Amino acid sequence: MKYGLLIFILVLLASCNNKVKQNNKRGLEYMKQGLYDQAIVEFNNALIQDNVWFPAYYNRAVCYANTKRYREALNDFNYLLTNFPDHALSYFNRGVVYENIGIYSSAIKDYSQTINLRPDFVTAYHYRGIARFYMKDYDGALIDYNRAMELGLKETGLYFNRGVIMQIKGDLNAAIQDYTEAINVDPSNAKSYYNRAIAKMAMNRSDEALKDLQIASKLGLQKADKVINTHFRY
Repeated sequence: MKYGLLIFILVLLASCNNKVKQNNKRGLEYMKQGLYDQAIVEFNNALIQDNVWFPAYYNRAVCYANTKRYREALNDFNYLLTNFPDHALSYFNRGVVYENIGIYSSAIKDYSQTINLRPDFVTAYHYRGIARFYMKDYDGALIDYNRAMELGLKETGLYFNRGVIMQIKGDLNAAIQDYTEAINVDPSNAKSYYNRAIAKMAMNRSDEALKDLQIASKLGLQKADKVINTHFRY
């Protein structure tokens, strides 16, 4: 799975130009509304007036990333990290960009650097685990997922992703437990019901599997219908 959501936090640097601050403020308001193109215009105007005011570069990078203009986002993050090599959020968000364009090795490096700078950055462990999964480093992914949980992250995606790892490893009981936790957090997550059904089918728990598939189908997951029609139509 890929993650498009990027965290934006204003870098607290002073500027002597009040117009720059106003441009940046308007840009942030547009970002909150998801109006990224309008926000980019505001950040561009800020940089025209003060081309070394780094918060505008950061916020513009996030806007570029959210509009899938990844090359421009990388340019801004690279520029920021050249000037602020200890800025954990820039490493993290650049890692998200690399992950979204499939350069997983670079994503892992950036998430690792984020963790080096901020060992409590729990989402960086989760995302690094996802990148490691795509690199087929299942043991590394599992370590990261477990660490994220140890740090208190309890969300559907994390339980689901760990369940996938456990299913790959053949520990179906653990996989089912994780899918169940994912469902407890978000009962509308169709994929969790579907994957739990597949694990139950492998354990010959067909009646339970069918119930999960029916729920997944009601939630709109079409491949659940295919499994029902193939395996449960007598």
